[in-house]
Amino acid sequence: MTKQKIEIGIIGGPFDKITTVLEEFEPGNKDFIHSYETMGVEPKTVKSVDTYREVDVKVPARLHPTVLDMNRFNLNRPGGGGLGFAVEIFFHAKVKAIPEPEIRVTGERQLITKHFGYAFKELLGYEGGFEIDLHDHKRRHVGLGSSIGSMCAICLGMNEVLGRPFHGWELRRIMGFLACEESPIGPDYLLPAFETGIGAMAGVNGGWIVASDDLTMVYRVPLPETKAIIFIPDVASLEDEYTGKETSAESEAELLLRRARFLDSMQAGAKAELVLLDMIPAMIRGDLKKIGDALFDISYLGSKRAECEQHGAYGTPIYSYINTFRGIGAEIAGMSSVGPTIFALTQSQETYDKILKYLSDQGVPES
Repeated sequence: MTKQKIEIGIIGGPFDKITTVLEEFEPGNKDFIHSYETMGVEPKTVKSVDTYREVDVKVPARLHPTVLDMNRFNLNRPGGGGLGFAVEIFFHAKVKAIPEPEIRVTGERQLITKHFGYAFKELLGYEGGFEIDLHDHKRRHVGLGSSIGSMCAICLGMNEVLGRPFHGWELRRIMGFLACEESPIGPDYLLPAFETGIGAMAGVNGGWIVASDDLTMVYRVPLPETKAIIFIPDVASLEDEYTGKETSAESEAELLLRRARFLDSMQAGAKAELVLLDMIPAMIRGDLKKIGDALFDISYLGSKRAECEQHGAYGTPIYSYINTFRGIGAEIAGMSSVGPTIFALTQSQETYDKILKYLSDQGVPES
């Protein structure tokens, strides 16, 4: 099947209209492996290893309550800042260095796995290869970071068996610039993806994270004794990452590049002020309720509003759950990424039990 291109018109503001082209590529295509200079990483070399080690990697999934400004990222330009936290839903990778110059993959997300295997060989000049067995959490394109979590597990494993040539922040930049998704058009191809870095930050560091532009982690706090309720509501949503029209956008990518960017062009400043003046002080004090208050306000602003409104009737079911959880007593509630995954965080067992009862009464199965 011939490789395809997807063209998406971008409207980031009243005077900003350009076109982004998503081009299919095969794993290992060097045109989609950026240089060290482009990624802002010091060049490293690992020609070979003395011992061909095998490691098991376990990486938590991330929830991504919001991006700060979607006008700050595009293809070949990861960033945008945002909020994220890790949850105990895991990716598992078994990675082994081998002397043969091959990338042998089993398990899931095999195209992504192959591409990052070839990328490590290309970047490091590594003459050997890898055997990689990856298993994700099976919940894809619903706001649980299935793609970036897979990339994170793969990269951590390869970095470990090669003697840790890259620091954590360097791996984050590599993942950000090389981020990709399986194409919905050609089954053997990938498409470049849009990345904020939150998945890598949460996967490696855990806790509640504030990130700024250029894949920079600004602040992080742990969330001890915090219970999470996560569920995927049954709402009319986008079919996949790039194609299919059901609600207010033709695709997730179009949503991010058009309406979400337009709203952020007007309201990103208000979102950033809420994070800087309300959320970060609350994080320093360990005040989960005030963190949630700031996030609640952000949920109605900019790109987060665009993400919520693409589900159901202009976001009615999403906002109903968020408001109900807050009313029951959850310190934090929101929707992850483009959704429709909804979450609530609480340090109260009573609140946790009440939310579970409410969901049960709504016919939501417990799993």
